[in-house]
Amino acid sequence: MMNMYYQQPYRTHTDKKSARTITVTGDETIEVQPDMAVAQIGIVTTDKELSEAQHKNNEISHSILKSFARNGIEEKDIQTSTYQIYPQYDFIDGKQVFKGYEVRQVFSVKIKEINKIGEVIDDAVQSGANIIERVQFTIAEPQTFYMQALSKAYEDAFKKAQVLAKSSGMTLNPMPLEINEDRSIPLVPGPSKAFVLAAESTSPVQPGEVGITARVTVKYKLMK
Repeated sequence: MMNMYYQQPYRTHTDKKSARTITVTGDETIEVQPDMAVAQIGIVTTDKELSEAQHKNNEISHSILKSFARNGIEEKDIQTSTYQIYPQYDFIDGKQVFKGYEVRQVFSVKIKEINKIGEVIDDAVQSGANIIERVQFTIAEPQTFYMQALSKAYEDAFKKAQVLAKSSGMTLNPMPLEINEDRSIPLVPGPSKAFVLAAESTSPVQPGEVGITARVTVKYKLMK
């Protein structure tokens, strides 16, 4: 996975005490196989009467929830992320004419058996779902991999500092003066794939890999 970012230039300078320093940036990306998916699955219903549109939506939503249970998804891993009601209009002869209501309900579903994503989506569609907003592949415990990347990012910074010190005819003091972790990088990247509901089966869905990136900026002292 290629990570595009601005790399600050290497810097050496002399402070008030004539101590020369060098500041370098090290980074590392670890490619990890996702072990969990989060899918946005739901139903939109319409009717001229709001109560009827809501009733239809409620019935189909219960059917979708049963399909999740059949596939081993626990209640704690299902959350209603959207519930919206919209009035619907047509334009006839330049005039706005009310035609009914649209009720939209979307569930955010954690799928921990990642090999069952296709089955979960297919079963939900057969149970009445007509919204598949996206499927995001992620890592259940990303911190472990981030710590590995962070360690390697520091090693990368140290190696760069050694090379630059040697190239400048100086000796690197291996004890860092400062270490700054770049917190602007998300621990887990955003959605890697987006899916829309197709006319046929939604099944094969490939998770690929997720890149966990760490970056540090380190300042060292240089000696003659």
